[in-house]
Amino acid sequence: MDRFFESKPVVYMSKFFDMVLLNVIFVISCIPIVTIGAACTALYYTCVKVIRRDRSKLWKEYKQSFVDNFKTSIGIWIPLVLTETALAVVTYRLLSQGHTSMSAAMIGICMAFFLFILAIMIYSFAVLSRFTVSAKEAIRNATVISIHHGGETIYMLVMTLGLATMFVVGWKFIPLILLIMPSVYTLLISYFMERVLIQYTPEEEQNASDEDEAASEDMLYTEEHKEKPWYLEGGDKDE
Repeated sequence: MDRFFESKPVVYMSKFFDMVLLNVIFVISCIPIVTIGAACTALYYTCVKVIRRDRSKLWKEYKQSFVDNFKTSIGIWIPLVLTETALAVVTYRLLSQGHTSMSAAMIGICMAFFLFILAIMIYSFAVLSRFTVSAKEAIRNATVISIHHGGETIYMLVMTLGLATMFVVGWKFIPLILLIMPSVYTLLISYFMERVLIQYTPEEEQNASDEDEAASEDMLYTEEHKEKPWYLEGGDKDE
């Protein structure tokens, strides 16, 4: 009987049902709108730790990450989503006014900034899920990382835009898409994101004296609880 439950088909089916359950929890968590940032942070954290690394329980880790990062995630989500909304409105108005050389240039600039802020948003919630940082530090670190790791950033933006296109084209199937895609998208994102974050994750906690000597604005703070270093698995710091 043990061999049956450890067989690959059973394991894969269990993973699939876990991902569907995670999607349901995520969608419900997003309903108040203001909680979307905390939900995205918890979704990434749970996908990597539970789905990929088989550590702990799904609901336990999602709830813990959601609660721990709730306030900080609001400080990330609100300013970034307002910026994205403003850029989208300006771009729409420029498009509706007709095409001139000036408007075309402005549209290009707005779209470039829109994608850049989107990249910062993607990195910010992943950084928040991994490190103990303030909202300002998360955004700053995400900005630096997104520029420094341009290749990974482009891959993740392409996947994000692909998901957005799926929602627009398949709007009739949005309930089905929401039931399947959030955790699948996050899981795919994590394969690029983890290769980046592993480079900023120390293998051992520093001593308190070392931490005092380090400048707070120049480092990422690791989580206080590190009983099992699941976040050090499956990555290569030399990549």
